[in-house]
Amino acid sequence: MHDTFGLIAEPAAAKADPRGAVALAGVALDHRRANSYLARPGDRMKHIFLLIDGWAARYRLLSDGRRQITALFLPGDLCDLAWRDGGKDGGRAVQHVIAITAIRALRIELGTFERQIECDPGARTIVDHEAHLLAEAQCEWLVSLGRRSAVERLAHLFCELVERIGAVNAGGIGRCEMPLTQTDMADITGLTPVHVNRTLQQMRRSGLIELKSRQLKLRDFARIKKIAFFRSSADNPPLKNNLSGALRLFQGFPAAQSRLAQVMSG
Repeated sequence: MHDTFGLIAEPAAAKADPRGAVALAGVALDHRRANSYLARPGDRMKHIFLLIDGWAARYRLLSDGRRQITALFLPGDLCDLAWRDGGKDGGRAVQHVIAITAIRALRIELGTFERQIECDPGARTIVDHEAHLLAEAQCEWLVSLGRRSAVERLAHLFCELVERIGAVNAGGIGRCEMPLTQTDMADITGLTPVHVNRTLQQMRRSGLIELKSRQLKLRDFARIKKIAFFRSSADNPPLKNNLSGALRLFQGFPAAQSRLAQVMSG
């Protein structure tokens, strides 16, 4: 795998712009506050984001105000591959994409992105991994909306998040960050916030989960997987987010260098 994404840093030319982004040969470090938009329907998207830190969500808003979250973007994800439909000139966003938390991301011009995929097998592997991960998640979310019960839907969401960005220790306890509100969970699982609240209480009483201070703990990961009809990463290796692999493509960029060191040391 190449040390960089085919981009050479130009220190003399790299200056902070008025919005706080640092320009660098088609790549910029972008900071967004929580609840700020990365895209709105109809926007012409000429770039793609590689999330370094933070969470974002894509959603469809109905005319009566109801919302369905259709994807979560987590550290290591490319947001949003659908914007590649227009080629190097970019495609139009068809749904909102919003930062759930404050995020830090590499903003990559689509022309640069597409050129690199054509010549760098490492970059193509990352993109293929991301596309596979997204397709798998979308299929399972569809199954949840159509066939899983409320407990099964939340259990499956939690298992997915732990396997994508969290960890399971030797004792079978799964943990991950959990910045989603109950309204967010409702808009992912197709439940009402009231139903989500009751289901979470039920899962707590049953000893399945602990959820506090934006941290999720699955007390018996194997048991929760069975409840959710969840296919683990052992059966589906690409499920795990490849943040370290993605960041290696950008080792020439200081923010990526620093974050990669944190990932590898953790």
